[in-house]
Amino acid sequence: MRTITEIIVHCTATRADWMAGYPTGSKVAEVKAWHLARGFSDIGYHFLIDRDGTVAQGRPLELIGAHVAGHNTGTIGISLFGGFGSTEVDDFFDNFTAEQDVSARTLIADLRARFPAIKLVTGHNQYAAKACPGFQVSEWLGETIVVNAPGRVTVRRGSRSDDVRVLQETLSLRGHAPGQADGIFGGMTEAAVKAFQMGQGLTTDGIVGPVTWGALLGAA
Repeated sequence: MRTITEIIVHCTATRADWMAGYPTGSKVAEVKAWHLARGFSDIGYHFLIDRDGTVAQGRPLELIGAHVAGHNTGTIGISLFGGFGSTEVDDFFDNFTAEQDVSARTLIADLRARFPAIKLVTGHNQYAAKACPGFQVSEWLGETIVVNAPGRVTVRRGSRSDDVRVLQETLSLRGHAPGQADGIFGGMTEAAVKAFQMGQGLTTDGIVGPVTWGALLGAA
């Protein structure tokens, strides 16, 4: 069995009434067909959770998934049915059900018990400029996510924290102008982040997640 260190949560970006009345297995088969059409060898997720809370197995756990570019090794992908039209700052219950909430929390707890090396539970939007899974996993679970940058969490426009102040000070040291180092992530800070990301060849989304933190804190 491969070493598992992280769970990454996704959504299928389908409407709440998508394939209503069909069994969960049929929905999983449809998602698998989408992934096969994209050239995947199998469905990309390891688990999928239906609107009624039913948990379905996707790709076998012993196989590396295909759910986050660059972050499939050592991770488990869980996808929630729903999330169409969601944004990354929505509340969990804006797009998903109470049954999904219970099942997802239970599944995550079970996986953590089964694989003690799991240290992180994150969302797809921690690694890409996407809404998926349609909420902030850290807020939903009530946990602070720290990824690949010890002591630093993901920040973006609207964030207010000491991490933002450190970000602003670091950007200034790297030759970018984020404005006053006041711990408030505003337009000038976002512009400075994007300029840094562009210069480093990173995704230019203005979000300071694990990759951008790593580049900032490791830059010469």
